[in-house]
Amino acid sequence: MEKIDTVYSHPQALGQCRKFIQENHLKPIPTYDTAGSVKILLELNKNNISCIASRKAAEIYNVPIIREGIEDNSNNYTRFLILANKKKERTSKDKTSIIFAIKHVPGALYSILEKFNTNNINLTKIESRPTKSTPWEYNFYVDFEGHQDDKNIQDTLEKIKGNTTFLKILGSYPRAELI
Repeated sequence: MEKIDTVYSHPQALGQCRKFIQENHLKPIPTYDTAGSVKILLELNKNNISCIASRKAAEIYNVPIIREGIEDNSNNYTRFLILANKKKERTSKDKTSIIFAIKHVPGALYSILEKFNTNNINLTKIESRPTKSTPWEYNFYVDFEGHQDDKNIQDTLEKIKGNTTFLKILGSYPRAELI
């Protein structure tokens, strides 16, 4: 650790390990992904650089792990998704992910969220990202409990469709169990 002055990783991982980086006076270098930073580390072959990546990436590239548990928040985790054309069958503990856009008018988001509340659907995540085409308009990524084939979910999605400029169901899948 004492020889290292630079750390490579995806900007999100660098942000999630900011305290460690600052305390060790490391220069952060953003890369396209965490596993890719391990590859860069190997290609540069210098003894003053390191990277932040998963244990699996270290195993794949046969790189030693210097330190674990360097994140600012130990409850932090990264979610990876695999999207496919094949629909998953219902289980007893499903989640559904959707993306939608709304007009930039007062109450537009409330009208969507209110329908989830009225139908007793638990939202587990809501995230907004600006649209590329129109200033002040956002795409909303929402995860909630239930399967897209559940009657209650279908009814709710049908009700909110009228309040969106577009709505896409990304899919339903079994919830991951946190360790």
